[in-house]
Amino acid sequence: MIRKLFIYGARSQKSQSLIPALEASAADAGIKIAKNPEDADMAVCVGGDGTLLRMLREYGFPELPIAGINTGHLGFFQEFSAGEADRIVGLLNEGGLSIQRHRLIEASARTSGGERRFMALNDIVVRRNASGIVHLRLSVDGSTVEQFSGDGLVISSPAGSTAYNYSVGGSIVDPRTELLQIAPIAPMNTASYRSLSSGIIVPPGCDLVVAPEGRYLGKALIVADGNTNPVEDFEGLSVRLSEKAVNVVRRADYDFWGKVRDKFDL
Repeated sequence: MIRKLFIYGARSQKSQSLIPALEASAADAGIKIAKNPEDADMAVCVGGDGTLLRMLREYGFPELPIAGINTGHLGFFQEFSAGEADRIVGLLNEGGLSIQRHRLIEASARTSGGERRFMALNDIVVRRNASGIVHLRLSVDGSTVEQFSGDGLVISSPAGSTAYNYSVGGSIVDPRTELLQIAPIAPMNTASYRSLSSGIIVPPGCDLVVAPEGRYLGKALIVADGNTNPVEDFEGLSVRLSEKAVNVVRRADYDFWGKVRDKFDL
């Protein structure tokens, strides 16, 4: 049973207009509204996938169950429709729901001044800047896989396989699996540069490292779930699946592949 509920909404008028109904239904059920996820038993996120990602980053990736009400576009994480907002509390209290656990991605960037750490639900992207070509060395468990030249690399979790990864030609992955996928962004294949034209998949627990090719040391952009972070004197990035996870509320009959078919109109 829910005793305290945290509500987080997108800034759009549509999302904000649903929050009073949520608060009223919670009050009718004797549920208090918490000011932050740490004090709540469950969170309701009103918006699209981007809103959920923003909430996670803002509150340090809380592990309480999160029920999403979709007022955005694709809404892969958002299980409920805007029309269900006024009865969402009843749906949550009735049971018949499940929790989908998504392991996060952890990344540590080495620089001449120390380390910078990043976390993401969907993906970590390594690139030089908005327009420059980056030259990277990708290794797995100490073995060099390739020396990549192109716009960058997308390192995604199964949860993020339908996001940026998909748009650059990566594979859609069932979220019940645990792995990391590395997909190239506009790889170069010339007489001077040879890069893999398809992505690779590695299991959890492997030592995945992306480092700049020696003569190309310098600046990099590390993008965690769309949040851009310039990194000076970039020396390398270590990436792995975290033991920390995000818990998304699903209906008991949740069908991932049915959602993929419907969202992408396959």
